[in-house]
Amino acid sequence: MVIEKITNVTLRQKVYEQLRTKILGAELLPGEIISLRGLAEKFGVSILPIREAVWQLESENILVVESNKRIQVNHLTSKEFKEVLNLRLLLESEAVDKACKNRPAKAIPKVERILKAMQKHVGVNHKAYIKKNDEFHKTIYTYANSPLLIDLIQRLLARVNPYIYLYAINKRDLSSALGCHHDMLTGFAKGDSKKTIQALHRDLKGAAEWILPQLELEDKKRIG
Repeated sequence: MVIEKITNVTLRQKVYEQLRTKILGAELLPGEIISLRGLAEKFGVSILPIREAVWQLESENILVVESNKRIQVNHLTSKEFKEVLNLRLLLESEAVDKACKNRPAKAIPKVERILKAMQKHVGVNHKAYIKKNDEFHKTIYTYANSPLLIDLIQRLLARVNPYIYLYAINKRDLSSALGCHHDMLTGFAKGDSKKTIQALHRDLKGAAEWILPQLELEDKKRIG
């Protein structure tokens, strides 16, 4: 009986993590309608672990479950996006600071390889670009040796990554964003947390400069 309970919890957690990964990878976009049955078929599991994973993501304001049981990725208001941005600046700066102090020499070529792969996807495969972008940041943050901090950052990313995907496919020139990542790598390689954090802030704020006006327009449409 105890073993069965542990198995169920593990399955629910796996479904939750995989569903969150799909949202992080912009495979589900704001407003896109999904169903419990459809998700269960896609994941090859019963509805119960899907329902529990959806409830958890709803409690984190990542998904919205409507009265007719339709499920969709939560729309962010411009105010909510600003709040998430401010929290990201705070938490990711902390992760960078710790990572620059703790990172081993082998971390540098690893991050460098991810950045090169990320560059190849610019303007070619937007979802692959987003995934490599996430991998770049997460790999650096991992060297902070703070699993709780990483989890908090990932939860915030699940709320904004669909919008970053839309930013990537609509912004023709991503050279400034790539420049920020090159500067992050340079700072990280030198163990210079100040330089790395400055590049991180330019990256996050640069994307926000495009995303926020779009959200403000959507806010006006909803109010109007």
